[in-house]
Amino acid sequence: MQRRSFLMGLAACGGALSIGSHARRARADEVGDALAEITRARASVKTLVAPFTQERSIGLLATAVKSDGEMTLVLPDRLRWELKPPDAITYWITPEGFGFATPKGAAGAGRGAAGRFGAVLSDLLVLLGGDLGKLRARYDLSIPSRADGITLAARPRAEEVAKHVRSLEMTSGPELWSVRRVVIEERNGDRSVIAFGKVARDVSVDPARMKAPKQG
Repeated sequence: MQRRSFLMGLAACGGALSIGSHARRARADEVGDALAEITRARASVKTLVAPFTQERSIGLLATAVKSDGEMTLVLPDRLRWELKPPDAITYWITPEGFGFATPKGAAGAGRGAAGRFGAVLSDLLVLLGGDLGKLRARYDLSIPSRADGITLAARPRAEEVAKHVRSLEMTSGPELWSVRRVVIEERNGDRSVIAFGKVARDVSVDPARMKAPKQG
């Protein structure tokens, strides 16, 4: 009787492991299919320009800071992130490095000078319009929703990202090449929700606007 119970227990464990394995494969297939769909939709995109509203919740202060701005993305690797007054600051992410400008001055530096977000700058650019498959080596990916677009959730595995960022989330537009929302959850409890307005595709962008200030 004990032997029969032992064997039945092994069979039950084996069944549970099999179900778990199937579930993991199903999730992997779901993520793979979603990434492939978005990649196909983004394949011919050259530029994306969109207004946005950014709301940053400061965990320790239990308060929120709202900003309006404009995103300009020139693929494959140039992002201009402009916050309108009263913030009045513009950031650049380029192959040369990271830069910012305010009414009082401007500065450029390598990505290491971007502080705690230096490790995730390239990943944010990928979320907004790049090849999402590049994130698979550094993040655990899942698809929480397919309602009116695809929502991709990314939890960092890479240590240099995980120590600062708890998760990233991107929700595409229904045509999949645009982005409707990005959410950044930080380890310190801060949370940024960025909601995009109408995204213009393949508009002409002055190359001078995409050049970060030179490193000092």
